[in-house]
Amino acid sequence: MEGAYRAGMVAVIGKPNVGKSTFVNAIVGQKVSIVSSKPQTTRRRVLGIATKASWQAVFVDTPGIHTAHNQLGKALNQAAQQSVSGVDLVLVMVDSSRMPGKEDKDLALILEQAGVFASKTPVILCLNKMDVLKAANVERCYEAYKELFPAENLMMTSMTRDENVDLLVNMIVEKLPEGEPLYPEDQVTDQSMRFLAAELIREKALNKTRKEIPHAVACYIENWEENDKLARIEAVILVERDSQKGILIGKGGSMLKAIGTEARVEIQEILEKKVFLQVFVKVRDSWRGNEQILRELEYM
Repeated sequence: MEGAYRAGMVAVIGKPNVGKSTFVNAIVGQKVSIVSSKPQTTRRRVLGIATKASWQAVFVDTPGIHTAHNQLGKALNQAAQQSVSGVDLVLVMVDSSRMPGKEDKDLALILEQAGVFASKTPVILCLNKMDVLKAANVERCYEAYKELFPAENLMMTSMTRDENVDLLVNMIVEKLPEGEPLYPEDQVTDQSMRFLAAELIREKALNKTRKEIPHAVACYIENWEENDKLARIEAVILVERDSQKGILIGKGGSMLKAIGTEARVEIQEILEKKVFLQVFVKVRDSWRGNEQILRELEYM
């Protein structure tokens, strides 16, 4: 794009599992938010910084807004709601393959109450998952979301097939204010390497387990020692019950070994050095309702 340099903050908001983190990672060019098909995968406000020759977009990837059943759920919703203040643009992402549901309507109400649609802040509505939207339902779904989220700018996309993603990025950049970059050009996130490593381990645990396990899993780094050639990392996966611990460890430790091996490969790629990773599983009863533990995990 020609003209003055553009730079700004973009809040990416939507209900769980609509493609927010997939989009941010793709534009940044590196995984800064973990991805899984499980709801509530993103649990913290994460900045993904995309820098090009003529623009810099700082994406605020947020937890998906959902019906909260515990203290963790309330904290995630609060983090998402706070992310829309003080930004230069709000990108609302929805799953256009189905008609709006309760969580979509809740999200629209939250954005309305926050004054998003009445403010001068530009709003773009991204109708994602167009690849699984049946042709007969296109107009019905399109009009329903357009009415629910009165944004001036709309774009239908498929993140998984990379359809119209470049058009969406162009639309975003056109709305950014002119100005200098907000972050150094080589910085891709505001999160520490310890946080990213813990998240990668949690991602592998999410993708390898089913049913009640994903919601009850957290991960933190207990010890980190690093030199020029090697990083020694000790990580803890937190669960709420002994039965969950057994599932994560697996027969003869097979599940935990697989989780650790997959995470280690990705951590080595980011650190660009050899990694020795040990992963342990600990039980903390009902940790999702414990404010002290949530603060220690930096979810609050």
